[in-house]
Amino acid sequence: MMLLFVAALAGAQEFGSIRGKVVDKDGNPLPGVNVTLTGSKTAPRSVVTSPEGNFRFLNLPVASDYTLTTELPGFKTVIREALVVSYGRNVELDITMEQAAIEEQITVVGETPVIDTRRTQVGVNITQEQIMQLPNARNPWVLMQLAPGMLIDREDVGGNEGGQQSSYYGHGSASTDSTWNVDGGNITDNAALGAAPAYLNVAGYEEIQVNYGNNDVRSQTGGVQLNFITRRGGNDFNGTFYLTAAKNQWQATNISPELLSFGYKGAGINRIYLYGVNFGGPAIKDKLWFFGSYGIQDISARTLAGTNDTTFLESGYFRLDAQLTKNTRANAFYEYDSKIKTGRTNWGSTLQAPETLWNQTGPTPVYKGEIEQMFGNVFLDAKVIYTHNTFHLIPVLGTHTTDGSGPYEVRDYYPTFYVTGNIDDYGTTRPQTNAGIYGNVFVENVIGADHEFKFGAEYTHSRVTTFDIYEANLQIVNMEPGWTEAWIIRNYLINLTFDRYSAFLQDTLTWGKLSVNLGVRYDNETSKVGNESTPAALYQSDFLTALSITGIDPGIRAGIWSPRVSLIYDLTGDGKNVFKVNAARYGTQSGYDFASFLNPAPWAEIDLRWVDIDEDGRVSQNELFGTDWATGEPTVDPSDPDGWSYFTGFDPANPSVAETTNMIDPSYKTPLLDEISVSFEREIITDFAARVEGFYKNRHRYSWDRGILSDGALETHDNYYLIGTDTFTGATYYGRVEAPYGQYRTNWVDGTLNSDGSLSGNTTRLKAHETYWAGELVVTKRLTHHWMLEGSFTLSSWKYYHGNAMDVWPYNLNNYEFFEGGVEAPQSGGSGITDVFVNSHWIGRLSGLYQFPYGISLGFAFNARQGYVVRPYVRVNEGPSLGFQNLYSNEPGVVGKFGDTRLPNFFELNLRLEKVFNVTEKLHVTAAVDAFNVLNSATALSQQARLDSSEYLRTLRILNPRVFRADIRIDF
Repeated sequence: MMLLFVAALAGAQEFGSIRGKVVDKDGNPLPGVNVTLTGSKTAPRSVVTSPEGNFRFLNLPVASDYTLTTELPGFKTVIREALVVSYGRNVELDITMEQAAIEEQITVVGETPVIDTRRTQVGVNITQEQIMQLPNARNPWVLMQLAPGMLIDREDVGGNEGGQQSSYYGHGSASTDSTWNVDGGNITDNAALGAAPAYLNVAGYEEIQVNYGNNDVRSQTGGVQLNFITRRGGNDFNGTFYLTAAKNQWQATNISPELLSFGYKGAGINRIYLYGVNFGGPAIKDKLWFFGSYGIQDISARTLAGTNDTTFLESGYFRLDAQLTKNTRANAFYEYDSKIKTGRTNWGSTLQAPETLWNQTGPTPVYKGEIEQMFGNVFLDAKVIYTHNTFHLIPVLGTHTTDGSGPYEVRDYYPTFYVTGNIDDYGTTRPQTNAGIYGNVFVENVIGADHEFKFGAEYTHSRVTTFDIYEANLQIVNMEPGWTEAWIIRNYLINLTFDRYSAFLQDTLTWGKLSVNLGVRYDNETSKVGNESTPAALYQSDFLTALSITGIDPGIRAGIWSPRVSLIYDLTGDGKNVFKVNAARYGTQSGYDFASFLNPAPWAEIDLRWVDIDEDGRVSQNELFGTDWATGEPTVDPSDPDGWSYFTGFDPANPSVAETTNMIDPSYKTPLLDEISVSFEREIITDFAARVEGFYKNRHRYSWDRGILSDGALETHDNYYLIGTDTFTGATYYGRVEAPYGQYRTNWVDGTLNSDGSLSGNTTRLKAHETYWAGELVVTKRLTHHWMLEGSFTLSSWKYYHGNAMDVWPYNLNNYEFFEGGVEAPQSGGSGITDVFVNSHWIGRLSGLYQFPYGISLGFAFNARQGYVVRPYVRVNEGPSLGFQNLYSNEPGVVGKFGDTRLPNFFELNLRLEKVFNVTEKLHVTAAVDAFNVLNSATALSQQARLDSSEYLRTLRILNPRVFRADIRIDF
């Protein structure tokens, strides 16, 4: 009963497995065969084959030294040695036993099938050899680039980006649908969906799994699924010490004279030191094992603007694994990650002055408990994992003052965007618990098929408390000469909770060569507002008033059914030529979206004109004005909303009422992703396979946030009017008659938008959507016979369609034509950079290792892709409630869509030369030299995009120069 109670509180993903069928030479199943599995990472396990000749060893630790022995009186013993198990992969073995008059045995060494004939999920398992022996920066985002088609918003040269999270996108999925897991436990940050709560030190991990498609029912979303597999102790003591160093003196220079003329100093590094130790072994042989890992990442990068970006990451974990009974295993795990960063940017070093930077602090502990049990043909695995993510972004000029006397944040939009002054003070705490049950039930020879039922029930609870405070509750914004605004911002103080309940069931049916997976998943998500208290702003306090809120349940639930079906056909029956087809529907992660949208004390802002009457550089209430839109002059009483450039987060008619200004349609549904994929995989030689795969994805059922007007009606196009044509680009632009005081969230559907805001006609067909088409070739060679290889080439088309008719366009009419049918190019998510638009029609990657005699190895990694998108724009004044906005267009006279203007194509080559010294049988010393960006390219990674500026297409970020890195590793 206690086991079942614990299982009801846990969530899981499966580790690896070895399964198979034992037959005689005529193909008849052999029941009663004794099958024994041994390996350094687990106690010996034994099973007896079923009446159908089947055997299974589930939830196996990642290792490459498993030995499988099959014994039956009257038959030759068969031994399979050096079997390799990876995370989430099935090793399927067909074993033929021959009769023998005397005791004999047959031994097969190192032949592990490379194709999983039961699983359609696609991705890569990044092994310890790839982590430590290829030339890479050893952070998760660099290693993601080993996955085919993966898009990353920044390029890391030898570790210069290791102290900041990257935005990433896999095969047409939203970044917010990605998940992070440690040993199958979900640690995804629900306050920053798609992000990790901590900076995991990959040098301490056994393997990293990156899946990007065909996710089965254990995955809620169709986004990238990341699993970091910790190392575990075995029956032998073993460990590793490593030290990696790169210095400023070991790098080249690649900055151009043109960039030097702009005052840029040259990107690069000051130093990068990565060092640590891993050690584990048996506490009680075959019963209790331990493993610990501790590492430091000391990163000091130099930005193109000449500022320093320094990060100190401390990471470590300790785990205990116990074999409680023959069929019961348990695990306890603790991890500690801490980040101290000085010089963190918000927009990018060339877009902000040195005084606008942050210093960051904050530790994140992770706790996990797990227990697994086998009852005959029933397997249960239970897991509970808790994370406590917290960090504080401290302005380098100091935290805010209570009287608003400190320096303001100042944004210049003319001639280009640039920020000076003091940045906001931001801090957050995000505790989270993830728990559930995962199980397998095996039933043989029912309706002629063997069945594997997979089931699970999960629960996630998290909370976020955040503050975001600007000095004097304002930003000074210089729009153009003679037009300066003060954006008044009430302190942003939130307290939200999130809950998700999930259940899933899948049956894998196998008829000889054919396997069919039929599954369904259900997720129910909700978020609530906790107790909140927000003081009034220093200015416009009659509107941005103090608010106090007692916990609120918005009453909104996202309930999603997600069906999955896949077919796997082993064409030749030997697991070497396999055809797979998959169809799936995925839900999305909503996180705190409902509570944030309906929060009675949300982000609240009023944008006013500022005229520095006394010329002291300080704002006072009598210097704030609204705009007379007929003349453009700052002469309107600031208490008149008609003169405001913009406002949000409150109802001007009832500003002190603690009620949300937003509403959600009771029939609102969260977005969906539909996927169809086809692949053919062939084992060319032992341990070497190639596959061709094609994807079609359609993301739809988008959210539609319609404005709520002062009379309570929903906004229609009648609220917009044509202003004119921009003289520089020739693009038309529109203004707004009235500023909405709130938003009404519903789904974007087809139909006709009536003058009263209602919809008529066909309102069931989906309207706005993304489409993703891709074809790719992938080759994989496991490290055997002295070499390994990982390569891919992807061709894709990722586009966004708003709808064919302007009469149902739900947003600001500006920019419709430019984006309709253009590429989908997500913007970098604010982790130190902005305005990087991630999209590439083609991507090629190749990495590998060859081991020469005398312990010498050569490794390489080559990455090539199309240049990312530039989003050209001009700024126009759209009048009340819109103010100055970006009007997007191609260059004057150029007809085209978003995605036609791009950065230069990107190429990067890294090399590694290493030598292994075998001191004793167990003590090995490895010395290596890595060379990153061997060609010393200075490829532009971001460019200025304002069309009417003399700085149009000025480079804002470049690839760091070539740098060498020394590496020492001691394995013992």
